[in-house]
Amino acid sequence: MTMTMTRTLLALALAAPLGAVAAPLTLDDALALASGQSHDLVIAKADADLAGADQLGSLQGVLPRLDLNASGGRQYFGASSVSRVDPTTGFVIPPAGASDYGAYSFSLSLTQPIFDLSAFKRRTSTKAAARAATRTYDESRLTVAFEVTRRFYELLKAERSLRVLEKSAQRSAELVERADALFAAGRAQKLDTFTARVNLGNDRIAVEQARTRLVQARSDLVRVLGRPGDEAIEVVAPAVLEAPGVPGGEPPPMEALMAQARERRPSLAAAQAQVEAADASVGASRGGYWPTLAAQATYARSGYNATGDGGVVGDPTKDYNATIGLVLSWNLFEGRATEASVVRAEAGLARARASAAKTVDDVAGQIAGARQAVVALARQVSLAADNLTASEQSLSLARQRLEAGLASQLEVRDASLKLTQAELSLVQARIDHAVATADLARAVGGAI
Repeated sequence: MTMTMTRTLLALALAAPLGAVAAPLTLDDALALASGQSHDLVIAKADADLAGADQLGSLQGVLPRLDLNASGGRQYFGASSVSRVDPTTGFVIPPAGASDYGAYSFSLSLTQPIFDLSAFKRRTSTKAAARAATRTYDESRLTVAFEVTRRFYELLKAERSLRVLEKSAQRSAELVERADALFAAGRAQKLDTFTARVNLGNDRIAVEQARTRLVQARSDLVRVLGRPGDEAIEVVAPAVLEAPGVPGGEPPPMEALMAQARERRPSLAAAQAQVEAADASVGASRGGYWPTLAAQATYARSGYNATGDGGVVGDPTKDYNATIGLVLSWNLFEGRATEASVVRAEAGLARARASAAKTVDDVAGQIAGARQAVVALARQVSLAADNLTASEQSLSLARQRLEAGLASQLEVRDASLKLTQAELSLVQARIDHAVATADLARAVGGAI
């Protein structure tokens, strides 16, 4: 299938309810659907975007700030109620009447931080935090991909188990017909016919139970895809599951897998970035003990008129007030708030380091468990395949003996049950091996 055709199918799948999809979904299609619709991924992406916004906001402490202020209106003075004496001349000034004047102002202020240790360290901390959030999002994508894979295979297991049980019920129905025929011919007891019908009933109950499990497995898959749980969906088994024979080879040794995880597992990178962010936060908190230095320039104009002679909006080289200089600010005592901030930041750093070490241990445990499962399940597939061959031969022999009058219906039933168990064991072992392989890939952060 070409890439263009794949994209077209995915677009159609996204545009219509799953119940309306004409073709069954492959595992790749399901993963693509989940990547665009999973609620967990939407939440993780939002967290990463929030961290990115914090990183952008941290530029406030290192980039210049430019403020523009302007005002316009009138200033009113009420009439004086008493006379007053001019202190320079000694003349008595009679009460004045009410008056008002225009009041206009305009100012432009530029501030450039020069030294602010807290701001610089916060910048480093938010960059590391944004990196951690991005890697956490990648880890969520990895987790969702595995969950989709697991649910996809669980649906396949439910479908194939149902087919096995339906074949078992069909064999039981044939035994009922055979028991009736033998009883009519006087070669079997009536009890054999009742026993055969009871066995058929039990097999049909098992089929209905399998159908219930199939409905639940389908619902679980569509929910993890980010769709309503009651939508219908059909799936196509991956080629690796249809391959003949048994799984071969063994996963790489534990040391090689762990080395791969250190390079590719997003959770390990996120944990390390969180340690770096916490370490920078300690520096930002300690920056509260240091002064800050900034360069500041201000240009201002004010007057009674907005325009014209002496107006605020006029020749910028006249009637202005400008300042330029350095501003030093040093908080000498803040009620021990800075000290408390440092203590919290150091505790956060200790917690981040412990969390990172725990993440490494968890990943190592996941890899070890998944690797052991892959090896063990590969052996189970081989044993189940051999057991299935023996069970088929056993049932064939029991039927021949029944036809020859050398065996009872009970012997055939027992052989049929063993065949059903062997078929179910092989289905489960094959699918569980595929899931374990996907889990190992997730644990190391990608394909092995």
